[in-house]
Amino acid sequence: MSNVIRNIRIGGITNIAEVSVPLEALTALVAPNNYGKSNVLQGVEFAVRFLTATPQERRGMMAQRKLIPINQSMDNRPFEFEISGTAAGYDYEYGYRFEWATTKEGLTGQRITGEWLRAKGTDEPTLERMQSQAGLSFAERGGGRRSQPKYRSLLKREGETEALMAPTPTSRCSKPLAVDGVTLALDRLGALDKLFFAALVRELQGLSVQRVNTLDNPDGIFSTPYPQGGTELYSTAMPRSGETGYFINSLRRLAPERYELLRSTLLQLIPDIEDFEPVQVDLSERADVPFQMPNTYYDIRVKERHNNQYTSINSVSTGCKKILWVLTMAMAASMNGVALLMFEELENSVHPRLLQSLLQVVDVLAGDTKVMTTSHSPFLVKYLRPERIYLGLPSPEGVADFRTIRPSKVKKVLQLASGEDTSVGEYLFEMMLDAEADQEMLDEYFVR
Repeated sequence: MSNVIRNIRIGGITNIAEVSVPLEALTALVAPNNYGKSNVLQGVEFAVRFLTATPQERRGMMAQRKLIPINQSMDNRPFEFEISGTAAGYDYEYGYRFEWATTKEGLTGQRITGEWLRAKGTDEPTLERMQSQAGLSFAERGGGRRSQPKYRSLLKREGETEALMAPTPTSRCSKPLAVDGVTLALDRLGALDKLFFAALVRELQGLSVQRVNTLDNPDGIFSTPYPQGGTELYSTAMPRSGETGYFINSLRRLAPERYELLRSTLLQLIPDIEDFEPVQVDLSERADVPFQMPNTYYDIRVKERHNNQYTSINSVSTGCKKILWVLTMAMAASMNGVALLMFEELENSVHPRLLQSLLQVVDVLAGDTKVMTTSHSPFLVKYLRPERIYLGLPSPEGVADFRTIRPSKVKKVLQLASGEDTSVGEYLFEMMLDAEADQEMLDEYFVR
């Protein structure tokens, strides 16, 4: 993984005033229904898509009605997104800000108004290499002295048309960049030939996140005809909707070790399934033509313990199909350099006793890909460490307020739950549903 995300901060969208989530290998947003969990995932997906959108697409995105905040405490609040992590030999912090479209007279709206990039070398050899490539002498590079690298501004933008970049590794942001209300400075940086942090810019422009809605009906996601948009017979590229069967078929042929890992993992999780194998049927008639139209059908055959024959995976339960889907997406994300994989309610249709094992397996299969899931299940709280859980707490303004338990208060929360003769998950959910919750107590026990 060339771009490892450590933190995401997002605000000014739907009912999200500001949410900052440090990302563990697997992080959960836990809250009641209709709180704003899905809004966070949708907002992150929207923010990353904005990075590579065309100017015309960005103009439309800044007027997307269902995302514009209408909470009265968020009137005229701009959208803001910041991501931090490690890529191309740098620790970095990159973000941007824009104003939503407005119908209020006297306001402009629908324009990018801020952008920033701060970074520091993760090791001295990286810093020295960058400085050497920039033509700096040994003395200018510090004469061999070692010092702890600090964050420096590589890009500053305040306003619609004012952007400055650092032209060399030792200079301040002083070189102007031509931008406008629908152009990110990142676009301009990506077009420069000799930029000392060009590798970092490429990583940011290539940032990939994937959102998987496990609330969708899984019927049809495995059995599929040959996918559109390519001529390769097999591919392990990130599967789109309906291409899971095709991906697993490709995995068996192109990456057999990973296929065996996926297969053995599923059989361990669901003992009632004795075997499964991907199959394909070629329905085309061979002809002497310039281009043979692909007409192949992909499916997964499953042998259940009490059945006397294999059947299509569409015959098994919804929960079994979803588990294989989740496992496949976790492995595909790891193989395709996806920085963040987001699941809508990972526990949906999964038996609570199986949930803990599923979480552990997803953690392993995803590799360096960070995983975020939403949940309204008290059981998930039971199976994750406290620092991996962000709880949606009551807010007087009606905005989403996700926080984690202060490390110094974890033991006290366990004692309070025990005193109420209830599980920690159920105790926390009662707290989340309590509209009259003591805000001072929430501030004492939870931190943003």
